[in-house]
Amino acid sequence: MTTIIYYFTGTGNTLAAARMLAEELGDTKLIPLRRAMYYGGSAPEADAVGIAFPVHFLDMPAIVRQFVFNILFNEESYIFGLATCGEPHGGALFRLQELLDEKGYKLSAGFTLVMPENFIGPVNLMNDVSRREEKFAAASARIPAIASAIRERRVAVPEGSNSGLWQLGGRLSRHLATVVYDTPSHLHATAACNQCRTCERICPTRNITVKKDGVTFGDDCTQCYACIHWCPNGAIEIGGRTKGKARYHHPDVTVRDMLDQRGE
Repeated sequence: MTTIIYYFTGTGNTLAAARMLAEELGDTKLIPLRRAMYYGGSAPEADAVGIAFPVHFLDMPAIVRQFVFNILFNEESYIFGLATCGEPHGGALFRLQELLDEKGYKLSAGFTLVMPENFIGPVNLMNDVSRREEKFAAASARIPAIASAIRERRVAVPEGSNSGLWQLGGRLSRHLATVVYDTPSHLHATAACNQCRTCERICPTRNITVKKDGVTFGDDCTQCYACIHWCPNGAIEIGGRTKGKARYHHPDVTVRDMLDQRGE
C-alpha cells in the first residue's frame, strides 16, 4: 500500500508523529504541506493520503485549512487525518471532515496523538515537563494501532468532540489570543538576538525579517510558535508574558528539518 502524508509542524511534534507512522506503514512519503502549497494542483496518486497537523485553539491551523481548501485529491484514496495536541484536542478533525465534505471528499478516519504542550502565551500550558517522556512513549505505543486501521481502510468517526461547547471554546481561545491579547503584535526580539536568522528561515509564512537594525514581524503569523521555541538564544518573546519561561521542541526534530519544511 502506498501512502502520502502531508504534514505541518511548528515545534516538531507533528513531524515526529508522521515519521513514526510512516515507518510503521512502510512505502510512505512525507511531504511538507507548506511546500506543496507553493505548487498547488493535485495530490500524487496513492492508496492512502494523510493530513497531519497540530491542534491550534481546538481547531485546525489556518495554514492547514488553506492547504486543504486548495489541493485536489484522488477520489479513490483513503483520506485520514492525524492531529497532535497537548490535551484537549477539541473538534479539529471534525473541521477537517467538514472542509473535505465541502469539496466532495470523505475523511475516512481521524486520529489524535497527545504530545508535549508548546503553548506558552498568553496562558502558559507548558507545565507538564515531567510527563514528556511518558507522552512520547504513549504516542509511540499507539502508532501500530493507527497504522493497522489505515492499512485496513477502516472508516470511523474522527476522534475528538464536535459538541457546541468545544466549538465555542475554540472560538473563545482563538479570540483571546489573537484579539484580546493580540499575540502576533507583541512578538519581538530582545537584546539576546544575534541575528542568526533561524526565526526568519523557519517561519512557515515568511512573516519574519531579520536586518542589521532588528527583527520585524509582519501580519501573517499563524501562531505556530516555531520562532519562539527554535531561537537558539531564547531571544523571541510575546510581550513580557513569555519571559523566563522554558522553550520546547521535539528532541528528534532539528532546525534542518524545519528548513526543509519551508523549502530552504
